[in-house]
Amino acid sequence: MIKLNVKGMHCASCEAILKEDVGAVSGVTNVKADHKKGVVSFDGPQSALPQVKAAIEKDGYSVE
Repeated sequence: MIKLNVKGMHCASCEAILKEDVGAVSGVTNVKADHKKGVVSFDGPQSALPQVKAAIEKDGYSVE
């Protein structure tokens, strides 16, 4: 599992959008998003990390 700190999430809609878009990345098998803490966790290969970050940034959030 890889955890990423995400800036800009503030509601359940943000959480749902990220779950859908990160979950669509090839190789990602599970996504957990918590808008209260600004954290996205996903299960998948390390090689998927750039695509996961790109999906998050496409949605208008930043990754630390």
